[in-house]
Amino acid sequence: MKIALSLTALLFLLGCNDNNANTKSEVTHQAAAKTEVVKEVTKQVAKVAPKKEEVQKAVKHTVDAAKAVQEKAAAESKKVVEKAKKAVVETKKAATETKKAVTTAVSKATTVDAAKLFVTCSSCHGQHAEKKALGKSQVIAGWEASKIETALKGYKAGTYGGAMKAVMKGQASKLSDDQIKALAEYISKF
Repeated sequence: MKIALSLTALLFLLGCNDNNANTKSEVTHQAAAKTEVVKEVTKQVAKVAPKKEEVQKAVKHTVDAAKAVQEKAAAESKKVVEKAKKAVVETKKAATETKKAVTTAVSKATTVDAAKLFVTCSSCHGQHAEKKALGKSQVIAGWEASKIETALKGYKAGTYGGAMKAVMKGQASKLSDDQIKALAEYISKF
């Protein structure tokens, strides 16, 4: 399109003459020049026309190749996402199972066998906490769990007790807070 406009402008300029000379030789000369220009422009257009088709083919090929790459990438991405989803689900399932196993293990590990602990106590307090220990303490059967827990923690800290304070401090100092709580619950049921 630009070539055709350039050709038209050139022909127009060649046809114009400031002197308005209309001699036959000048007209012939101008016609010959115009013919040469037309031939040259025609050659240039002939060179560009096939290149235009080649460029169009190359552009179409590039667009088609880009579409193919895009489709392949989308398909591969979808596969990767699906694998990742499955891995997440499997990991979550494994984590849930692990959490259950750990919770069970911790529960078993932290479960205090109060009856087993009371065996030591029963040698002084009786099998059902019905005796005064060494004839000097109170009978602890029937006490509330909170009262027993307070007494045991006091013995452990050395802030509670009378005549049996020293003996009970040695016994209570061996107990954890969970063991004291479990033992207090156990004794309170007598």
